[in-house]
Amino acid sequence: MKYLIASVSALMIAGCQAAPVAPQAAVPAVASVAPEDGERIQVAGVDEDIVCRSMKVTGTRFSKRECKTVSAWVEYDKYTNRNAKESTDNFQRLNTGCSTTGTC
Repeated sequence: MKYLIASVSALMIAGCQAAPVAPQAAVPAVASVAPEDGERIQVAGVDEDIVCRSMKVTGTRFSKRECKTVSAWVEYDKYTNRNAKESTDNFQRLNTGCSTTGTC
């Protein structure tokens, strides 16, 4: 049993000593300065300006930075506003009128 454990350990250690991987070509830096919130930047290959926002994340005090095109932000805002309205309407329907008293 000792020989089995020793041979498996030796194989694992030998497997870790693989040949080094050749270094890949360096990727050029895009920009060293990130845009401020609401600042529009132009990105190569994209017809629209890119707008960045700091988004609050539940459970952490650090914000998350998201960058999208102007049209994507418009769609995102529509989506979140629609969800907020539906949640509010649902709450108000369930907690008022006939649903709370049982009689109309």
